[in-house]
Amino acid sequence: MFGVRMTRASREAGHKSGVIEGHLFSSYSKRKLYCLAETYEELARLYRSVPQADRICDDRKDVLYRKQLQETKAVFANHLDEISDAFADVADTVVHVSLPVEHKRKALIHYLKRQGILVRELVFIEGTAAGGNFAADGCRGNRISIEARAIGRNTVSASVLGELLSAFFGRRLVASGESALVIGRGFNTFVYEDEPRYMVLSAVSRAVKEDEKISGDNFSLEEYNQSQVIVMLADGMGSGEHACRDSQAVIEFMERFLEAGFPKEKAFAMVNGAIAAQNGCCNLTTLDVCAVNLLTGEAEFVKAGAAASYIKRGNWVDEVAVDTLPLGSIDELSPITQSVKMADTDMLIMVSDGISDAIESVAAGRLREMIALSRTQNPKEMADWLLRCAISSQGGRIRDDMTVLTCCVKRRAGI
Repeated sequence: MFGVRMTRASREAGHKSGVIEGHLFSSYSKRKLYCLAETYEELARLYRSVPQADRICDDRKDVLYRKQLQETKAVFANHLDEISDAFADVADTVVHVSLPVEHKRKALIHYLKRQGILVRELVFIEGTAAGGNFAADGCRGNRISIEARAIGRNTVSASVLGELLSAFFGRRLVASGESALVIGRGFNTFVYEDEPRYMVLSAVSRAVKEDEKISGDNFSLEEYNQSQVIVMLADGMGSGEHACRDSQAVIEFMERFLEAGFPKEKAFAMVNGAIAAQNGCCNLTTLDVCAVNLLTGEAEFVKAGAAASYIKRGNWVDEVAVDTLPLGSIDELSPITQSVKMADTDMLIMVSDGISDAIESVAAGRLREMIALSRTQNPKEMADWLLRCAISSQGGRIRDDMTVLTCCVKRRAGI
């Protein structure tokens, strides 16, 4: 449950300046998080300080094995440091809140009381919407935290309170993921944020390499919070069950790190290190990641050996390509992030190598030209059409696993 803990001094300063600084966690919780951070940091130090064997060996295989083992320890130690930093960052999380102006606070309390809801505390939380400005009037860009209970024996849905707040503040508000769902007889905390400006409609079309039963490509499309959708496409080396297992592991690990709150770049680096430490880099996997901000329409790409992605806007097509190595090819892979601003009806198109290689084998740049000439704004129609074109380009053969993932960005009406 979301809650901001403020010291008495902070509250007094806030009444003077209008801004209060508070922590997300109590002192006890912060100490526990710091303890975990120090534990992981100490583990990393231990891994780095493991002494090398004194025995001198002339066997080349043994020397290479020991070298690889030492490199793996170094990678693992780096990962432990990343986890330690993540715990420390969470423990140090500070938010800035403002109290509403007095006449507005009283008007809202009176307004909600008439609707059967009793309010005890109301604050605006700074900086939680992309590009939002901090102000003490409930403007767009600040979340609203409200402590409330129902009057009488009836319960009220949190969505009803969201509608009432939307009408009062003149902005469309929805309950956040950490908010309580029902307003009951006891006081509880409810957090509301701006409804995203955009939504994403997605589709996928796939074909398995001939003579194989399972595709080596895997994908994911998830909302990790109400304002962000992350799309991922992984292509395992080769085809069949082994390639599928590798690409699925990459997707699952990325999902876990992202759900735990790691930035996509850190998750990217940690998954790469884990793969590089296995089997002498024999299970290379490409990864294409795109994070779409539903408040601003900003799309951020991170790639590892993946085929180019495309943003289609009418007849104009922007190609997003990065010349990088697949995951697992080197111990430390520094992710390169590219950003593209998307608008209403823009379409994101991500493809595996099987699609791009098949179409580009006819002529360089042909895939981009085909996307530009297409008239459809339906993501499923686009995905199916590109898959058919790729198969047709190889005379009806399917020489590699093929995956097309399309997402159409739509602006919500009235926002």
